[in-house]
This record gives sequence, C-alpha cells and structure tokens, in this order.
Amino acid sequence: MTKFGKFEHLKEEDKDDFSSLYDERKELHGIVSKNNFEFIRQVNKSTLKILGEEWTANIRQNKQYWEKHNKIRDMIGIGRNKAVIGIGAGPSFKKNQDVLCKYVIEDGMKPWEEREFITIAANHQFKPLLELGVIPDFVLLVDAAYTVKDQLIKDVPESAKHTQLITGCHVNPYILEQWDRQGRGIIFYTTPSDLIQNEAREQGLEGFAENRLELGGNCLNGAWMIGTAVLQSTVFMGVANDLSFELKDDIEEQRKAYYADGDYSSNAEVTGSGRDEGKSEKRWAGYRMERKKIITPDMKTRYNFELDVVGTSYTLWVYKTWLETMLMTQTQHPVYLHYFNCTEGGILGVMARSEDEDEMKKPENWYFFDEVCINHHTGRQVYMTAMLEDAINMFIKVRRSYRWQDCKDAMYADGPGQRMD
Repeated sequence: MTKFGKFEHLKEEDKDDFSSLYDERKELHGIVSKNNFEFIRQVNKSTLKILGEEWTANIRQNKQYWEKHNKIRDMIGIGRNKAVIGIGAGPSFKKNQDVLCKYVIEDGMKPWEEREFITIAANHQFKPLLELGVIPDFVLLVDAAYTVKDQLIKDVPESAKHTQLITGCHVNPYILEQWDRQGRGIIFYTTPSDLIQNEAREQGLEGFAENRLELGGNCLNGAWMIGTAVLQSTVFMGVANDLSFELKDDIEEQRKAYYADGDYSSNAEVTGSGRDEGKSEKRWAGYRMERKKIITPDMKTRYNFELDVVGTSYTLWVYKTWLETMLMTQTQHPVYLHYFNCTEGGILGVMARSEDEDEMKKPENWYFFDEVCINHHTGRQVYMTAMLEDAINMFIKVRRSYRWQDCKDAMYADGPGQRMD
C-alpha cells in the first residue's frame, strides 16, 4: 500500500501559540525561520478576518450547488500510478508549453486506465491552455473574487465541456451559477477554519466537515495538496509557478510580464482586485537554468543555474514559504512523495541562509531547496528542480517498466528520489 504521509496537521484549527508549534517542527529549523513561519500563520488568520464575511455570505447563496455537485472526497485515489501536472500562469509558462502539448494532448486521448498524467490548471491559465489544444482535467479556483469570471465562463469552447471546476463553496456565486448553467461539473472542497465550518453547519450542508482541505492560498499549492492527499499520486510536476516577475524600468511593462499571457486585469486597480502586486518592491533571488551540453543521468548535475534579483510580493512569498514548509514536514515521515519544480525560473526553492540585507547581496548566502528537502527515512529527495520534459521522461520510464496494479514492493528509478507504487 502506498504511504502518503501524515496530513492531519493540515486540517488542524489555527493555534495562537505559533512559537510552540514551530519549536515542535525541528525539521524547519535552519531552513524556514521562526519569524517566517509565524508570519505565514498570521497571514492566514488576517485573511479570514478580512474576507470571512464575504465568504460566509457566498456559502449561503451557493447551497444549491453544493447539494448538486460532487465533493473532493469523491476523487480519492483516482491519481494512483499517475503523475499530476499543476499548470500555473507565471511568465515562464512559454518555456513549457510545447512540452505540455507534446505529452498532455496525446495522453488525454487515452482511456482513463491508460492515462499517465492528470492536469490541474490555475484559473488564469485555463483558456490559454485551451487555445493551445491542451484540455485540463481540472481547473482550480481558490479566489472568491468576481473579477476572475471571464477566465472561466466567457467564451469557453465546447471542447472543454468535461473539464471539472475544483473550488470552494465560498467563491463568487455568479461564477458557480454560470459554470453550472453551461453544464459543467463542479467538485467542492472546504476550508478548515471555524468560521467557514460553522456557517456550513448552520446552512445544513451535508458532508461539509468531511471535505476539509488546506490548500495553501494559491492554485499551484492547492494542486499539489489535492494531487497528493486526495488523488493519491506520489509524483507532482509544477509548471509556471514563478511566484515572481522580471524587474523592468517601465512599471506597465513589468505588470504585463506578471502573467504569461500579459493579462493583468484581474490584479489591476479598476478592473481587478486592486492588489497590484506587479509593482511590489520586495526582492528575492530568482534562477535561470539551462541543460548542460554533456548529458548525465544524475539530475543534480544535469543543469547550469544562474541567480539574479527578481521582483515578488509578500503574498507570493507566503505561497513559496508555505509550500516549502509543508514539503519539509513530509521529510519526517516514511513517505514516497516527489515534487518536481518544472518552472525553469522564479523564486520557489531558492533559499536564503540569512535575510539580513547585507548578507542577501552575497552569492554564498543562497542555496537550493533540493539540497535540504530529503526524506530522513528513505534518503531520497522529496523536492527536485528539473525541466518538465526530463521529469516526464523519468516518470514514464519507471511507470512503463512495471505492472502497476500488481506492484507491491518499492520501485526506484535511476534518478534520485523516484519511487512510485
């Protein structure tokens, strides 16, 4: 039986004593700082305070859709022996679009039992994928804003009629109404906060508590959590999860470069949320990678890397640190999970030994998450930076080498960290 780790801690109610909770998680020490850990926890609580009233009002209006459509628990186990590919909207997407087309379009035409991949797209990237002919199995929406409506319900082609929307009952009712009216399926999850759970109980939503899942704030974190804890896939490949943007002299050009498709309207002051994260002054080290001319079987030595300063925001930085924290937690359990960061850029997995301003200017201050996110029981990497095609080929090589349904023993690929059973 495949082991997936102890995810119960992701469903716990928020604790006020952040310090004692951090002290219990020894695996974070020296990697995720105490201040950063506490900051993330505080952000989660403040988000509920700001948006809680809107979310509970939406739940009251969305009751009919909750009762009509499927729940996240209905998806348990459907990803066994398949890899989940989470597709974001970051500026690096164009580096991977040809690879997605090459593998995902063909795979999507196979019967489900022969499929090798499950695709979960961020709401912003849904229609750009459709334009390429890539029809995602699922599109994930975690934002309750009305401003994302055009990304999901306007001019959606008939070819995407079987794409399922994974979302919460707290999202904007108009989006659910239109998606449902178009005859498309919805799969609901719920957030573990007391505020949301209490409102659901008051509305009599059956099974609400049993479908709790903490998704980490953004679509790619959510896709990983769903792929691992629900679909029960041991392999996740994250694409276009930059969590950063290229710095430019012209702020308008910088905003346009925030998303791969250049559409910044959902973040802008008038047409969107007004967060305008593309003008944030927070800085971090981002990376670029290229394949070495001499190909080696070892993924650790297959690429050349170069670091440079990029722009990010506190929101994006929280998403980065949340995922790194969750992955480090899994290193303490005898689990066989593999997160391939196939973004080919951005700040995810770029770690700082010190966040002192002077120290951050020194090249030796920076290192990659690959170096520390290693399972203490198996000795294998949980997190790996790789190009998408390399990650796909590694997975295919292992999967096609065995009869998966009859496999009971551990099976490892030639590359580090690869076990899929």
